[in-house]
Amino acid sequence: MSVSTAETAASGAKWTVAAMIARQVGRLGFVVVLARMLGPTEFAVAAAATIYITFTAVLLETGLASGIVQKDVLRKQDEGATFWTMTGIAVLLSGLTVLLAVPVSDFLGIERLAPVLAVLAIGPLLKGFTVVASARLQRELRFRVLGLGEVVAVLMGAGLGIAAAMMGASYWALVVQQVATDLIVLAIWLVAAGLSSFRADREGFRHVWRFGVPVMVSQGIGYATRSADNVIISRFLGETALSFYMVPYRIMLVPVGVLGTVANRVAFPIISRIQDDKARIASIYLAMTRLIAAIAVPAMVAAAVLAPELIETVFGPEWLPAVPVLIALAATGIFDSLTTIGGSVFMGLGRADMTFRWSWIPMVVTLPAFFAGLPWGVVGVAAAYSLATMVLVPFRIMDMGRVTGFTLVDWLRALWPPTAATAIAAAAGWLAAFGVRQAGLPVPLGLVAGSVVIGAGYLLVLRLISAAAFTEIMTAGRLLARGKLAGVSE
Repeated sequence: MSVSTAETAASGAKWTVAAMIARQVGRLGFVVVLARMLGPTEFAVAAAATIYITFTAVLLETGLASGIVQKDVLRKQDEGATFWTMTGIAVLLSGLTVLLAVPVSDFLGIERLAPVLAVLAIGPLLKGFTVVASARLQRELRFRVLGLGEVVAVLMGAGLGIAAAMMGASYWALVVQQVATDLIVLAIWLVAAGLSSFRADREGFRHVWRFGVPVMVSQGIGYATRSADNVIISRFLGETALSFYMVPYRIMLVPVGVLGTVANRVAFPIISRIQDDKARIASIYLAMTRLIAAIAVPAMVAAAVLAPELIETVFGPEWLPAVPVLIALAATGIFDSLTTIGGSVFMGLGRADMTFRWSWIPMVVTLPAFFAGLPWGVVGVAAAYSLATMVLVPFRIMDMGRVTGFTLVDWLRALWPPTAATAIAAAAGWLAAFGVRQAGLPVPLGLVAGSVVIGAGYLLVLRLISAAAFTEIMTAGRLLARGKLAGVSE
């Protein structure tokens, strides 16, 4: 890939960053407002509905359409085949949602969920019409349009959802927020990308089934694995327990959602275009890993160390049972963030087989772990999730290294400076928050004091223990903020 092409792709990084920050802030902000307004019992309906919403997003938003981005020479028939396949799957998924709304609600023990699912069945149809346009924009490296579309849709959807909640819509506010967001992003991206080609042929469908379908199935299995904990908790521990699990779970997803999605959206088309240059791909992957670690590790450790202050300040005292869950899930948030761009490496190299492998392997390990943690309640399930994730990470990294040419030692070397700096800074931050508690000062002050100490201490310690890592990370952050990914990976 030429330098100019790389710079064009990389210039979209700042738009992707803005979009992901807006997406996470908008959605998490909406969850915070809804959780505070409804309380743990009523919020359980929204929490259960979120499982379905995220499942359809994971299943439809990347899977089949990834073939449009990855293919060297894209024909109109390939695009048309993807559109018709996606439309058929979306219609099937919507129909099944309506048919299974009541049985699923009964299984989870949340009867109020059934009508919510029936209305949310419109979501797959809207996403089905959106994904081809999104993939085309991504292939053309038009990240600005993608980013602006998401920013506008997420913020407007969150605003409408909050307005509905304030008018007494209760958990139905989630439906308002989700449907509004899907409609707005559909309109913006279709205007930008135009209608999809409706032409299709046998070769186009073969490409969809050879590349896109395995990726979609892999993502579906992966999400089903990651969501099994929510289903198990709702089924065996009750809807209130699900609420106390889902709030920390959403916090855990913030670094994965922001950092992972930014890296994947920018890296996937670049890796697809340089798929024969393994050394370059390894360099890009390790550079992104260093930058993700520099943000995700201190952020998640800070969330765990300051969990009591964070939960009480943001969500309210009635949510304090979620504190140990957040602490237990912190490791999962870190390792999921660090490994999330592996999917882009496998897909960019056309290795759908590797993507599929790393969808079912976690299922074999984590599903039994969830059940093993059940006797200790939601905290036990959360701890089991983190332990299973930690066991799998080395094997996933070694598999990735085999197809790109780096080693597990290379990966660990990229992680040690931010990890060591975080450990020292987090200890100081905990002491600061503890001092505030002992002095009887307001809880939010402890959160602020601990956060400031951890943030400042992290940068200071990182500079002292590894000036080279500090300079590289700060330089990489500035380059990414300016949209110059090419410079980061050199």
